Amino acid sequence: MQTKDMQDMLLSIMPPWYCYIAKPFKALLAEGVSLNMYYCIRILGECPNMTMSELARCTHTSKQQMTKIVDRMIARGFVERASDPDDRRIIRLQITDHAQEYIDRFLSQDAVYYRTFFESMPEDDRTEFCRALESIRRVFMHLNEKNTQTEGESIHD
Repeated sequence: MQTKDMQDMLLSIMPPWYCYIAKPFKALLAEGVSLNMYYCIRILGECPNMTMSELARCTHTSKQQMTKIVDRMIARGFVERASDPDDRRIIRLQITDHAQEYIDRFLSQDAVYYRTFFESMPEDDRTEFCRALESIRRVFMHLNEKNTQTEGESIHD
């Protein structure tokens, strides 16, 4: 497939993607949580004790921007800074119980919306949609691995 055809296809799905996926997702965010904050909370929940630099690399965000995001998350009680027990100069980030409660609440609301959305699809469309999501996820994971190797660093070092 030509790059132009892929670009046209991507641009053609953006409006319905926004309508059915992105816009409802954003509407579910609460407590002044931005998309960036949500992603950071989810990442820290899966990979606890990251440094600010590791989190910035993982989210493809500058260190300066990450500092602002983390400061907002701390102000809302979602994240805490903790000194590394092996090297007190290193600061690690941890989500709080409040952040985990927020994620749990968000996911239950999210599940209701998306369950209704998916159940409204005919079974064949739902199966095809799921396969497409699995393919897209696999490609993005491959790209992330490739980019991490190119940078010469891994968030798990």
